[in-house]
Amino acid sequence: MEIAGNRGNVSWGAGRHGDLYNKRGFMTFTLRNYQTDLIEQARTQIRQGKRTTLMVAPTGAGKTALAAYMLGTAAARGRRAWFVVHRRELITQSSRTFEKVGIAHGIIGAGFAENRHELVQITGVQTLRNRLDTLPPPDMIIWDECHHIASQSWSDIFSKFPDVVHIGLTATPCRLDGRGLKDWFEVMVEGPTTAWLIEQGFLSPYKLFAPSTPDLEGLKSRGGDYVTADLAHRMDKPSITGDVISHYRKLCDGQRAIVFAANIQHSLNVVEQFRSAGYTAAHLDGKTDRLVRDRTLKDFEAGRVQIVSNVDLFGEGFDAPSISAVILLRPTQSTGLYLQQVGRALRTSDGKTHAVILDHAGNALRHGLPDEIREWNLDAKPKTKRQRETDAPLIKQCLTCYAVHTPAPVCPVCGNVYEVKTRTVEQVDGELIELSAEMVIKAKKREQATASTLQDLITLATARKYKNPVAWARHVQKARISKHG
Repeated sequence: MEIAGNRGNVSWGAGRHGDLYNKRGFMTFTLRNYQTDLIEQARTQIRQGKRTTLMVAPTGAGKTALAAYMLGTAAARGRRAWFVVHRRELITQSSRTFEKVGIAHGIIGAGFAENRHELVQITGVQTLRNRLDTLPPPDMIIWDECHHIASQSWSDIFSKFPDVVHIGLTATPCRLDGRGLKDWFEVMVEGPTTAWLIEQGFLSPYKLFAPSTPDLEGLKSRGGDYVTADLAHRMDKPSITGDVISHYRKLCDGQRAIVFAANIQHSLNVVEQFRSAGYTAAHLDGKTDRLVRDRTLKDFEAGRVQIVSNVDLFGEGFDAPSISAVILLRPTQSTGLYLQQVGRALRTSDGKTHAVILDHAGNALRHGLPDEIREWNLDAKPKTKRQRETDAPLIKQCLTCYAVHTPAPVCPVCGNVYEVKTRTVEQVDGELIELSAEMVIKAKKREQATASTLQDLITLATARKYKNPVAWARHVQKARISKHG
C-alpha cells in the first residue's frame, strides 16, 4: 500500500488501475492487481443489477484495503457508506488504516467519539443495531467477516436496508455449521488462493507441526461444533500444555504467538504454565476490560508480551503481522474457524522467514493444510458424517519431527526420508482351492494393513479399481488416526 497526503476532509475520486486520489491529485494508495480484479468483478455484478455480492479472499489478502477503496470511491460520489465490523479491535484497526490513506470517517461504536457528518462510517455491529433509527440511511454497506451475517444482530441490520448495495467480505464463506450464505448474497466473486499468495510473496510461508492429537471420542456437538465445556475438559490438562511449551521452546522460542484455547479457565491455565516456564504471557477474552485489552495488544506488538492466549477473540480480522506462531488448543469441526485461526500467522513482516503453526488440536489432520485448494460456493450445506470422512485431507505427517505437509518422499522440514516398502511375489507350487467370501475379506484386510501410508492406500484402491481411490484412502487413513492416534 503506497501512502501519500494527510488525513482531512477530502473529496475522493477513483483513478484508473486501482489508484485512489484525493481532490488535490495526490495518489494515496495503489491496489494490487488481484485486488483491482476482485473489485472489478464486484462492479460487474452491481452493473448487472445485483444488490448483494460476496467477495472472498484469503486471510491476509488485504480486505481492509478493498473496503477502503470501495468506501473512498463511494464517498467521492457523495454517497453515504458504512463499514460494519464486529469487534472493538477491528474498529481501531480499520480506523488506523483509513487514516493512513486519508479517508475521512466517523466511528459508531461504544466508547468512541462520533462524527456523523462524515459520509464514511466505521460501525460496530451491536452499537449500530441500537442506533439505527437515529442515523441517516446509507447507500452502501460493506460487511467485514460477513460469515457471521446469520446472527440476529447482523440480520436485523441487513434486513432493514433491502435496497442498498451490500458487499460482504470474508476468507471463509460459510457459517460455523457449514451452511452457505445464499440467503443473504446473490452472487460470489473470488480472489486468489492462499497458495498463490504465498508463492507470490504476499503471504508468509509456514511450517505446521502436529506433535499430539487429542482424544475426542464421545464428545458431543452443538450448532456444528464441539460443546465448549466438554472440549475444555479434554484439552485442559498439564500434560498437553507441557507438550505445547516444550515444542514452542524447540520450534519458535521467544517468538510472538497467539494461543487459541477452549474456554477462559483453560486459557488462564495455559498462561500460568507459560509464565512458570519463564515466558511473558497474557490472557484475553471478550469480557476483558477494553483498556486492559488495548494495553496488552500494544505490549504484544512491541514485543513486551511474547504469548497472548485468547478465547474466540482473535480468530478473525485481527491484523498483527508480527505474529510468528499460532498455537491451536481448540479442536473444531469448522473448516472456516480453523482457517481463520491459522491465518493470523500468515501475514508477512520484516525479518519473518516463515510462520510456525503448532497444532495440538488435530485440526490440520481434520481439515487439511492452510493453503490446500478449497472450492467455496453459496450453497454449502452441512455434510453427513460419511461425507466428512471421505473428504479427509490429502496430507502426510513426519513421525520424526511431527511436521504436516503435502505428500512427498522426504520431509521438507527435517529431511527425513520416508521408507518405501517394496513388494515381491514369490511363485510356489500348490493346489487350487475354492475361495469363500470370508477368505476374500480376510485377504483384503491383510493387504490393506500392509498399506502403511496414504499413497500406499491410494495405489491399492486404484489397483482394486475403486470408483474414488483418493476418497477411500482418506477415509481409511482418518479411521486409523481416530483409532490409534
